[in-house]
Amino acid sequence: MSIGVFFNAALKVTTDPKQLLPTAGAFFKFHGGMQVMCVSVGVGTIYAVGNVDLKLEADSSPKLAVTLKFGFGAQITVGLPVVGHASVLFMVGVEIYADSTSKVRITGFMLFRGEAELLGGLVCVTITIEAKGSIERESGDDKPAICKAQVTFAIDISIFLIIDISFSESWEEERQIA
Repeated sequence: MSIGVFFNAALKVTTDPKQLLPTAGAFFKFHGGMQVMCVSVGVGTIYAVGNVDLKLEADSSPKLAVTLKFGFGAQITVGLPVVGHASVLFMVGVEIYADSTSKVRITGFMLFRGEAELLGGLVCVTITIEAKGSIERESGDDKPAICKAQVTFAIDISIFLIIDISFSESWEEERQIA
């Protein structure tokens, strides 16, 4: 469970004073996850993996929002005593967002994550690739439907307390479809 607060300041050039008001809000986030061991042979193990996130947020704009994200996948882990372990996770899922301004967004995602830990965690490398496709629509006949596609690549390298490198790059394309 996570609890947080946030503050937003308007950075627009506008003549409408209502759009320049800063907002503040809070959120509650609940996370659940499950791994079920399916097969274990020698040093390798296959897990069925499931994750779910529920985020409730409210701010002074006024806006209430709920986000539900769930995914299912498989993880293969190989562990060698003293040397370390490596794992590969593949997951697909859905994210649904709705708020009090009648905005609805439905997203499908595919996640690939490879992790390697050597020497009891002294050296850790994680590579993540995530692809998303979403459709966003606000209520009203004059409001357009927007389709988005996004790909994110991230790499994290950690060597004990000496080196900690994190790199992330995202590409996004957006089109109006209706």
